[in-house]
Amino acid sequence: MWNVASLGIAGVCGLGVNFLISHAYGTTALGVFNQVFAAYMIFSQLAALGVHTSILTHGAAAPEHERRAIFTAGLVVLAAQATVVAVVFAAAAPLVGRLVDSPDVSTGMLWAAPGLLCFAVNKGALAILNSLQRMRLYAVFQGGRVVMMCVAFGAFVLADLPVVALPVILSLGEGTVLAGALLAIRRDVGRGPVGAWPRRHFRFGARGFLSGLFTDLSTRSDVLILGVFAADNIVGAYSFAAIMAEGVYQVLIALRTNYAPILVRQLAAGGGDVVATVARARTKVYVGAAAVAVVAIAGYALVVPLISADPLVRGSWVYFAIILGGMAASAGYAPFAQLLLWAGRPGWHTILVAVIVGVGTALDLVMVRAWGPEGAAIAVALTYAWSVVALRLLVGRVLQLRI
Repeated sequence: MWNVASLGIAGVCGLGVNFLISHAYGTTALGVFNQVFAAYMIFSQLAALGVHTSILTHGAAAPEHERRAIFTAGLVVLAAQATVVAVVFAAAAPLVGRLVDSPDVSTGMLWAAPGLLCFAVNKGALAILNSLQRMRLYAVFQGGRVVMMCVAFGAFVLADLPVVALPVILSLGEGTVLAGALLAIRRDVGRGPVGAWPRRHFRFGARGFLSGLFTDLSTRSDVLILGVFAADNIVGAYSFAAIMAEGVYQVLIALRTNYAPILVRQLAAGGGDVVATVARARTKVYVGAAAVAVVAIAGYALVVPLISADPLVRGSWVYFAIILGGMAASAGYAPFAQLLLWAGRPGWHTILVAVIVGVGTALDLVMVRAWGPEGAAIAVALTYAWSVVALRLLVGRVLQLRI
């Protein structure tokens, strides 16, 4: 419940930021911001390189006396590789700006670059809290990342900074939360021998990081591909709806977070209880997700026209409904999408995500070009539905578990 509440607060703040950007600066500014954010999230996977998943997987299953070495080594590796990627991200800004034909995107990426370093280390700190099942602190910092971004937006407006600098709120939000997260885990990390853990973390992450990269590509490729074929204001209206839908989906991510350390231990013990755990949750999640989707779609269609005069934003309820329909179709399995990773099979998990994203990107390329933002929404919905088929097939083949 702490995680659901945290995500609810973060969702309200995230949606509020998007609405305020649209209201104060227009859909073109929102489109630029969300294209920067899409590139930022893709590069963030390179910055983390899957090391946070190694921290969670090994930390949750390890005896207490080994955890300090596991956690300390993970944070050191994350900080080192994230520094390099942040520099590359800044250097790549002109190229990305030319790709989407928007100089403002290039400038915005420079303002967001410091946030990449903080983002990656934050993922490690949160993985430590998750592996220790300190879910209240996890919830506070996970939600706090978006809350502080909202606070940073207020400071941005008061400082009257140029609109192209808007992505600086990503850096400010992540930096503030990083300070608090490091304070919270100070007793779980520190000096001492780390043995072979830096190398083990890097190898585990290198085998599985592509899954995170592909996952972010699957959730951001629609915005980036639409940015190639459509103007910034159309991208802004579509991304407003897409982010609203992602906010609703975060409830399922909260369930995944809570199931992670439990299923890691069940899988380490042989996996005999995993099928029963999935079966108990699946139907309830599907029913709950269907109810939430109906209420959310009706609420979006009724409320958004009351708070926005922009005709593009008012008409975006169609994109929202299509995307949320796909999310509801996959909801029962969403909390268990990382079963292969939790079982210590990062390579197979990467293959799973690559198959899902490959199909999704192909759908995006075909449907965006044919039908614009409506096509992007349909492609996303079909990708969510396809993910269930792919998950069940690979889990059955690799882990011999029929979920």
